[in-house]
Amino acid sequence: MNKTAKIVIGILCIIGAIGLAVYGYTTYKAEYLAAKYTNEGIPILREAIADGNMSAYKLADHYFDLAIQADPYYPWAWYNKANVYVNTDHFYHYDKYPNETYIQAGLPDEQKYYDIAMKCVHRFMDLDPQDAALGYELIGAANYLYYDTYNDKVKYVLPPDFKALEGIDDIYRVSGKGGTASLLANIARTYLSMGEFNDSYKYYAYSQLTDPKVNPMVKYAIPEGPAFEHLVWSAIILAELHDPKITYETANKECHMFVDNYGPKLGWTMDLGYMPTAVSAYQLGKYDEVMKCCNLIINKYSDPTSDDLDDYSPYYGEANRYIAMVDMKKGDLDDAIKHLKENIRFSSMMVPPADDYPADIPVGHYERGLAYYYLGRYTGNKTYYELALKDFKYLVDNPNVSNRSIAHENYYFLGTVMTGCTYAKLGDYDNAQKYLKMALDELANNEQLIGYNKYFRKDTETLYEEMKNKNFNDIDEFPWLWEVEH
Repeated sequence: MNKTAKIVIGILCIIGAIGLAVYGYTTYKAEYLAAKYTNEGIPILREAIADGNMSAYKLADHYFDLAIQADPYYPWAWYNKANVYVNTDHFYHYDKYPNETYIQAGLPDEQKYYDIAMKCVHRFMDLDPQDAALGYELIGAANYLYYDTYNDKVKYVLPPDFKALEGIDDIYRVSGKGGTASLLANIARTYLSMGEFNDSYKYYAYSQLTDPKVNPMVKYAIPEGPAFEHLVWSAIILAELHDPKITYETANKECHMFVDNYGPKLGWTMDLGYMPTAVSAYQLGKYDEVMKCCNLIINKYSDPTSDDLDDYSPYYGEANRYIAMVDMKKGDLDDAIKHLKENIRFSSMMVPPADDYPADIPVGHYERGLAYYYLGRYTGNKTYYELALKDFKYLVDNPNVSNRSIAHENYYFLGTVMTGCTYAKLGDYDNAQKYLKMALDELANNEQLIGYNKYFRKDTETLYEEMKNKNFNDIDEFPWLWEVEH
């Protein structure tokens, strides 16, 4: 997951109608000027959010400051100024290591921007309490970007989101389905990052699905941008865990809603849909579909000649691995090896010191470890398992880097399980048992794994028993170990 994958899926430009709503009936000069400047800043802010354009952010902020100077009591100037800062272009917990403050990480500007956003949104709510739901939605969105731990999300992210949900009709009145769908997606992505997968799927369905037969909140739903991608990943996770209602067929159907319908119509970044489509298709034995999707990711959305991560799809490594997996279904070992080695080259770009983006590091180690693991499996060469072990053990030995949710995966936990699995492939069942027991202990005691404990404990216990009895087969029956980098 490289820098190109830092996508705001919560605050979709709900600002557009807000200043305009007041402009038409202003009567006093100060309020007239405040509304005028606010309306002039709104389209500039839209451009900034869409393109990550810092110059546009500064210009929009300038207009909102002019509005506040003209009338400090005009609420929508404060609201839209808050919107300038509540986005991943200004602060994001992925920019630092887990349990680090922004100041400790040498990111004082990110702390400053969060503080400005909070000041502005609270000022908006003081001036316009009848529209407080919009303020609570912004606070929830900001706190999702700011806070990193499970308990902090329970304490600081979900409460304002649910306060906003109490006023969802007020949000609908002011900003329409764009605002309400954003709120529901914000709740869903918080649950996804917490490992609360049933709640995640439920709220993504509320936000994205427009069939009233499956969505009781369809009034507030609209398929919006990459939030649909996370709807399908939530479905895939539940299918992994044998949910009785959500299957790989469900996930694949929703994937095709993305890649065949909404994505092309709305101009979405299509590799975000192709990877989950490939994953669900693989489980259904639709190998031609897997190859088509993965080759599009590699050939259309990536530049394999580049040494800059921003020139690659965040799914480039995984796409190569899935091609290798299909190759082996067809008996083509040479091509499988080629694609796994390409995965290793790409994943190596994500580990230190190649990048200054901390959230890349665990993903790079884990995906590279999987590539080595599959090379060991396909070639019978134990040297590859030893290389895989180094990557997985890095994740275990460096929880300051790996112990948090990154695109809903906790690589500390996954690395611990895969360390045990890799030791088993090397015939060392004592260490295999040791690390699976460690994984079970972490599920029981680690704050970051509260959600995981509900969903993955049973499978982890099964693996632990296999290690105790020295009858480990492989990771095939545990797809949550290799359907990753979401």
